[in-house]
Amino acid sequence: MPNNTLENRIKLTPYYFAYMDILGAKKYIESEESENYLNKIQQLYAETIGMIKANDKILYHTDVKFKIFSDNIVIAIPKEIYMETSINEVSSYYIMMFASFFQILAIKHSFLVRGSIAVDDLYIDNDFVYGKALTKSYKLESEIAIYPRIIINPSDIHLFTKSDTQRDAIKKDNANIYYVNPFEFYFKYINQNIVDRELNSIKTNLQDMLHKTSNNKVNQKICWFINLFNDFCIKNEYNNYVINIDDYPYPYTKMEHTYRGYARGVLNEI
Repeated sequence: MPNNTLENRIKLTPYYFAYMDILGAKKYIESEESENYLNKIQQLYAETIGMIKANDKILYHTDVKFKIFSDNIVIAIPKEIYMETSINEVSSYYIMMFASFFQILAIKHSFLVRGSIAVDDLYIDNDFVYGKALTKSYKLESEIAIYPRIIINPSDIHLFTKSDTQRDAIKKDNANIYYVNPFEFYFKYINQNIVDRELNSIKTNLQDMLHKTSNNKVNQKICWFINLFNDFCIKNEYNNYVINIDDYPYPYTKMEHTYRGYARGVLNEI
């Protein structure tokens, strides 16, 4: 029988929690390239952990929880870690930074990532994840995020504006949905000697992703993320890396075909 004495009961505590999903993973898992996909995910995980360790070894070894299962990734940091320091709510800074690392590194493997961040009660160990932080972030990612972005629970947004870097990295769309611009964090922390190489890698991968797919819905998501990348490049005067997508996500030839085909037939019947 399990021991449920007060001393042994597990408890819920407040966490900053990021839930992320690799878009289109199902087709990779079910394809003949499934094993190659597995190795890419493992490499992505290792690269993200490497960046986290490089930026805060103490936090990584003592507090941050990072788990990956199939196409879902979670990052959890206790809310109260730095409450005794002069910097209030530093955990919110780190969860944004780590989620940004994962999203940008994923692009270098030609993966789009969508996710959300919420703050609420959670229990997490090596085997078990449970709590409102998980259910809230899952609901936000699956129902609200839509595009390849990491959105922030609107009721928690005040916790994510404690520093200039955070305020610069938070964007809001026309529907008042707040989300993280991952480029702001990623390029703040990488070695400045490799900025051009990293920008070129991201540009090349995004262009390749766009040219390889004929799926309109996928093209919309890629174009959305390219626009985010272009805005970052223009803002920071990296104009050589701006991607021209004037003919996407619906190339003119495809629109002509659609108009002259099914759509025109429907119009003639009205």
